[in-house]
Amino acid sequence: MFTIDLEEFDLPLEYGISLPSGRMMSVTNKGLSRIYDLLEKHNIRATFFITSGYAEANAGMVRKIAEKHEISSHSHSHTIFHPGDPGKSKNILEEISRQKINGFRMPRMAKTDLNELKQYGYSYDASVNPTLVPFRYNMLSSPRTLFRDKATGLPVVPVSVSPVIRFPLFWLSFKNLPFGIFAFLCKRTLDKDKYLHLYFHSWEFADIRHFRIPFYIRRKDGDQLTNLMERLLLSLKRQGEFIGITEFLQIRKMI
Repeated sequence: MFTIDLEEFDLPLEYGISLPSGRMMSVTNKGLSRIYDLLEKHNIRATFFITSGYAEANAGMVRKIAEKHEISSHSHSHTIFHPGDPGKSKNILEEISRQKINGFRMPRMAKTDLNELKQYGYSYDASVNPTLVPFRYNMLSSPRTLFRDKATGLPVVPVSVSPVIRFPLFWLSFKNLPFGIFAFLCKRTLDKDKYLHLYFHSWEFADIRHFRIPFYIRRKDGDQLTNLMERLLLSLKRQGEFIGITEFLQIRKMI
């Protein structure tokens, strides 16, 4: 499962850099163009977690993505969360994409109210990265692989981490590890768990090196990152099939 968080590029705000909303959308769309074309080129199906705020401003693009990929919710705004946003986001995304929205991922992998998700009719949550990310979150106590929440019955699909040491296989690792090590950890995890769940952001594939954000975030951007991603996707395509998260859960008889 290859997943993309499609949101307004609000990351500079965390570092005191103000950007107009139009600029945030422009960066996101430049990166999206690269990764979307790459998926098209190699006929790879993905799950896009989209903020409904982005969808309202880019409805045509969301409908285009929905023709071949799964659409899931990334709340309404990536910057601010209000009670009720998961329900609001689901309604907007369903109207724009003309897809049933099954999945949810909270921005920045923040804690999710699964009771609220169930209330709004979601079928799964993908907001768990079962590892430690310093200064962000500690989810080491969460199950490492797919599980069903006991209280709500909702399936939870954690982002993949390596066996034993739970090394995270997400966007920051891909940017900062040597390619061979990241690819090896993906293969080891796939062999162990029989599935792989990776996540990235569309804006990563834009040219973001000129922003005053930490080097470990802005390195390997643009064409360089896109070319590395192509290598990874082709390697993984030889080892399995790319499917949406809903399809994966249907195969596992979880929904």
